[in-house]
Amino acid sequence: MTTVQSIYEYLDTLAPFASQPSHDNSGILVGDAKAEVTNVLVCLDATNAVIKEAADKFTDLIISHHPLMYRAVKQVLVGEPVYELISNDIALIAAHNNLDIAVGGLSDLMVAELNLPHSSAALDHEGYGRIVELGEPIAPKTLAEKTKTAFDCTVVRYTDGGKQIKKLAVCAGGGGDLVETAIAAGCDAYICGDLRHQHMIHAANAGLTLIDAGHFHTENLLCEDLVAKLRAKFPKLSIEKAKNSKDVCNYVS
Repeated sequence: MTTVQSIYEYLDTLAPFASQPSHDNSGILVGDAKAEVTNVLVCLDATNAVIKEAADKFTDLIISHHPLMYRAVKQVLVGEPVYELISNDIALIAAHNNLDIAVGGLSDLMVAELNLPHSSAALDHEGYGRIVELGEPIAPKTLAEKTKTAFDCTVVRYTDGGKQIKKLAVCAGGGGDLVETAIAAGCDAYICGDLRHQHMIHAANAGLTLIDAGHFHTENLLCEDLVAKLRAKFPKLSIEKAKNSKDVCNYVS
């Protein structure tokens, strides 16, 4: 019998939960660790739409990237995701920062999706991101277009650093705090998401090509990868990516 705990332990071999920083909240967040699992949905965020889909499919377990709760929960009311999980007897495991920094995790998936040379060099001391040396230099606009295609972005924003790119960094999700780190590391470009205006100005002044590919789009590739790994480990289970695991933002062009 496969249980919630069994799947948690497998995920722990891919990306140890003990590696998460103190502010994160990965692990078994809702449900009974001893409960049997036959159906699994994988998503970035356990939204109400994902939870309804899970309930309609008689799902036992949702595995999300982002934790549903970061802070103390003072109320659990009808219509809120935690209530809906409990009322539908659906367990939830979140695998967040541990998957961000793991070998073979999100940073390595980004490098592979961009068809860049493999690199084990992390962008910071905690293991976030990757720094890659290119065999052939690439122009800023070409890299921005390549990024948009690789991550199926609706749109990308970028600053043109004014030079060919030979060394670049990537980081999934919100990587604005590491802009200065990328500059200090001698990178010509940095790809991440959730960049603020001040990050763009700083990059432009420093001659860094800074590409904002969006939080969702730089992390969405995790779901299919995780589904494939889980299916290989647990071939008797029904495991799929949630159809409602999608960008909740709309764009006007």
